Amino acid sequence: MVCIASAAGIAVVVVSPSFADSLLVSTTPASAGMGGAYGAVAADNGAILLNPAGMSAAPRYGAETAYLYNNPYSENRIDVSVVDSVTAAVGVGVGFYTDTYHLSSLKVERDTYALALSMGEPGIFSAGITGRMDQFTKGISGSSGTLGYGVLFSPDLPFLNISLAALNVTKVKGSPEQLPPRLIDVGISMFLQGMLTLAFDAIRDLDIKTAKNVDFHLGGEVVVIHQVALRGGYAWRETTGGNDYSAGLAWKAPRFTLSYTFVGGLGNQYGNTQLVSFTVYPF
Repeated sequence: MVCIASAAGIAVVVVSPSFADSLLVSTTPASAGMGGAYGAVAADNGAILLNPAGMSAAPRYGAETAYLYNNPYSENRIDVSVVDSVTAAVGVGVGFYTDTYHLSSLKVERDTYALALSMGEPGIFSAGITGRMDQFTKGISGSSGTLGYGVLFSPDLPFLNISLAALNVTKVKGSPEQLPPRLIDVGISMFLQGMLTLAFDAIRDLDIKTAKNVDFHLGGEVVVIHQVALRGGYAWRETTGGNDYSAGLAWKAPRFTLSYTFVGGLGNQYGNTQLVSFTVYPF
């Protein structure tokens, strides 16, 4: 909670954990395009924040830049990240995310730094850890630091992945208004003939003490023609009320991927969000 002094007295703006972690709600066009059902997919640089185990589950070298705009909060976010899980036994991902948004009359500026490490055997089992630091430069003062963990495995079925991620659960530093929410994400995904991906995630917010603290996410991706994929998803948000749908498009060339996603809110606090990203694979 953040208090803003005014001539009329004290105005109180409640910083919703679920919005303040827009890095987890709409991490990349791929994750958002599949309705947030991405813990057991984690096939792009979104793995840094969503499930670091995904970096070793699908070894790659990828450099990605992304942009997000959300209209109710006038949010603008720019992301830059690199994942390298091919040149060493330990996969490494680093990300920088600079974010500006408005909560009532409060303008918030935040820079987020993330470092992720992972190990494992592709197609069998992988595990990872992510360290995240949020530095608030306007609107909210101070900084926070958290650790998150993830595992991903395939139970003798090459088309099936099961994941468990505990995001931001270990507090290193920070007060409540600075900390991202603590989330438990259980996910399952199926990959069918290299053309269709289906995924489902259940995400519990540990900071919400009521019975309505679990969101459900369903999504998919289908390759419709050579190198072109369509994404779609739906999220049932018990934690904040209202739901949202998403639709996305990706051009997956051998050395790069260009993605776009639109997320539409249905009676929830997020409104509409648009994301675009460009990822290169030099090796």
